[in-house]
Amino acid sequence: MKKVGKEVSARHPIVARKINESLELSVSEGSVASVSTGLGLSYFSPFALAMNATAVQVGILFAVINLLPSIVQMKGSVLIGKFSRKKIVLIGLAWKILLWVPIILTGYLFYIGVPHMVWVLIVLVGLFYSFGAIVHPAWFSWMGSLVPENRRGKYFSRRNQAAGFFGIVTMVAGAVLLDGVKEIGVSNGNVVGFTMLGFGLLFVISAITRVWSWSLLKRQYEPRIKVRKKDYFSCRQFLNKCSSNPFGRFVVFRGLLSFVVGIAGPFWAVYMLRDLGFSYVWFMLITVSATVFHLVFLPLMGKMSDRFGNIKVMSICSWLIVATPLLWLGSTLIGNVLWVKIYLLFVPSIVGGFAWSGYNLATNNYVYDAVSSRKRGFGVAYMNLIVGVGIFLGASLGSLLVWFDFSFMNPLLFVFAVSFVGRFLVVTFGLRILREVRHVRKFSSNYIIKELQPVRGVVREVHYLEHLVEKVEHFK
Repeated sequence: MKKVGKEVSARHPIVARKINESLELSVSEGSVASVSTGLGLSYFSPFALAMNATAVQVGILFAVINLLPSIVQMKGSVLIGKFSRKKIVLIGLAWKILLWVPIILTGYLFYIGVPHMVWVLIVLVGLFYSFGAIVHPAWFSWMGSLVPENRRGKYFSRRNQAAGFFGIVTMVAGAVLLDGVKEIGVSNGNVVGFTMLGFGLLFVISAITRVWSWSLLKRQYEPRIKVRKKDYFSCRQFLNKCSSNPFGRFVVFRGLLSFVVGIAGPFWAVYMLRDLGFSYVWFMLITVSATVFHLVFLPLMGKMSDRFGNIKVMSICSWLIVATPLLWLGSTLIGNVLWVKIYLLFVPSIVGGFAWSGYNLATNNYVYDAVSSRKRGFGVAYMNLIVGVGIFLGASLGSLLVWFDFSFMNPLLFVFAVSFVGRFLVVTFGLRILREVRHVRKFSSNYIIKELQPVRGVVREVHYLEHLVEKVEHFK
């Protein structure tokens, strides 16, 4: 066992220096990690489509990467009680880095004609996300021990702004690289080979930057924690009491909405790249634009949540989530390809960015309001499981509908329509069971008009696993 020095206060000069250095390292690490994500995870669906994956297979991929992590993450809290959080993070990330080798290899094997590589890719990506789910609770708990509570919003705003900037830039840069390599392939009569080469280059860079990120994490200081276990409650106990408390009904609503959203979720990429024939640059610009508008509206959503309550924000944003598939269906009414691209770049992206920024923020904040800090981690884990199962079932249903290949309508557009109907029904009846759990002001629509301003910062809630931590110990 590694020896540690005498326990001291976090205000001790040596400990304070370690914490400040670690927080600065974490900002750099977040930026590097976002480059890895922007060139890696963001391109799994396009990579599968380039390997001739069917819409059904893309749906299954989407389902797997939402179900497996939600199951695995439930065990993450248990690991924190047995191992160093830093050790969990470093080992989990090391396995993710190693998985890049077989993932890249699937592209080469597909190129030389080895069958069933898409299915192999689905399994590998599922494992990739599962290791990320193991890392997730340990990293957030670790950061929660380093960042003072009164600086948490400001610090993570700065960290996420830096990470978001590099993530967006690299996503677009990756698309430019892919289109450029593909054009070279067209000129040389080998589109498939050069396309696989382009994805291979992206994934190699992603792996290298993740190694860099890993080295920065290794240099960060980790306080030791003592873990409490007496507040544990099982998933079965949670499910049995769902209908009798506000948080339980809230989780049911989230699970149902995740189900109907998941019906269409996997197929936006298929629709843009295969049905509309967009280049990788246009595909990524439209994808990134939704993220940009999400960040633009986030400060407004935070203010609304604080003033009018999370349920009011969820209600407004849920109705906009209902409308999103209709906006995508509206693209079929535009005859000019350029105007279709511009329409998708702005209209669904603005509405979706507003909707999801508020919905995600309000749902995270509601957990803090409705669940005591001692039981919060378990509640979040079970909520994520139900949401993951909902997305898995929704994506599976969407894949089944696409597989039927209806003759009277483009199957993807039919799936978007089904998702719209499902969203409408869930929001219409589901919002009635939600209740605010704190005193808030009466909502005024004029507030949105008055407060709508350009982006001034990005604040992301930290899922600090407070229920686990009885004591944080610092050592020189």
